[in-house]
Amino acid sequence: MSFKFNFGVSDDGESTTAHNNCAADTMCIDEDVQPALSAAPCEIIPLAIPRVSSLVVDAIYYGQQRLWKRQIDDVQFQLAQQDSMDENESSLMRHAIAKDKNASDVIKGVYEGGLKTWECSIDLLSFLVEHQDEPRMALNGARVLEIGCGTGLPSLHILKTAPSAHVCMQDYNRDVLELVTMPNVLANTVLSPAGGSMGDEIHADDDTETCEIDIDFRRTQVLFGADTDKIIGEREVPELTPEEVREADLRLLDGTNIASRCEFVAGDWANIEEELRRQGREHSFDLVLTSETIYDTDSYKRLHDLLVCVLAQPDMNAQAEGQRVPMVLVAAKSIYFGLSGSILSFSQYVRSRGVFDSECVWQSGGSMNREILRLTWINSN
Repeated sequence: MSFKFNFGVSDDGESTTAHNNCAADTMCIDEDVQPALSAAPCEIIPLAIPRVSSLVVDAIYYGQQRLWKRQIDDVQFQLAQQDSMDENESSLMRHAIAKDKNASDVIKGVYEGGLKTWECSIDLLSFLVEHQDEPRMALNGARVLEIGCGTGLPSLHILKTAPSAHVCMQDYNRDVLELVTMPNVLANTVLSPAGGSMGDEIHADDDTETCEIDIDFRRTQVLFGADTDKIIGEREVPELTPEEVREADLRLLDGTNIASRCEFVAGDWANIEEELRRQGREHSFDLVLTSETIYDTDSYKRLHDLLVCVLAQPDMNAQAEGQRVPMVLVAAKSIYFGLSGSILSFSQYVRSRGVFDSECVWQSGGSMNREILRLTWINSN
């Protein structure tokens, strides 16, 4: 049995309309696929440049600012070029995306979304921009966790605009982090499009702006500098060797501090909470962000337990002086038709636990209402 709700944001960032079948601009939940026997384990994944020659990214504009987001078509192309598409070696998610980019957006217990950008993540991004100058939401120096990050737009904004912030991006699927989240981080930092000066090609029309980031050009430049054209021209095969690619990628990452400013965690929320407690990393984050993660009431306890574990304890002296307040921002649709979750049911669950205060700080209005909840420790305001 599949559910779908047609409130997505397509690859070009535009609002979508309803379709009869599961498509790139609808969210589908496939309950017919056999779920995994156990929840995804917690994995810490180091930032790495993908072993591809280029990245194809689309621009997303918000206000006067721009972010770059990898195209799903480009993910498919990468998977098609890899030799590890044997079913014994590749995940079900990779097979589904390699075969059809319009595959179900959620496969319970296997793939929890993440390849697409949905309206609520745009809402969260816009909210951060609007309120980032408020002392209680100061981003510079903040320790930020984005739960269920997917394409990671809010995290990308923070990494670009708050140079002393540290951001941890979490998704259920390691594949999402490696195929989408990390490339997006790199496309907005180390590999940011240079308008042709680094071999990049930017194409714009009335609706979209797309860039093919030439990673190999950057690799040859960092390896050979001014001698790039001469050395490559003397080779019978101009492509870089695997050893050269590894060395170039190390140099590109070492040339910035981005690897020290972000981390990537894959796995089920319960397993991540257990690992953080084992490491003694409770209450490590000043700001926790999450969008489109409350559509299933079965997940409320795991999400709430993780929030209790990770959110920093309030500093009453700092708050009295109008400084940063530890908070969680939850962006979601008011109702998920055909599914169990909603803003109302999640708010009621939060109140029943008696740990956080919950207030609605933004609403979209209209027939398909979307909201942002702010959670803070009870008695911390």
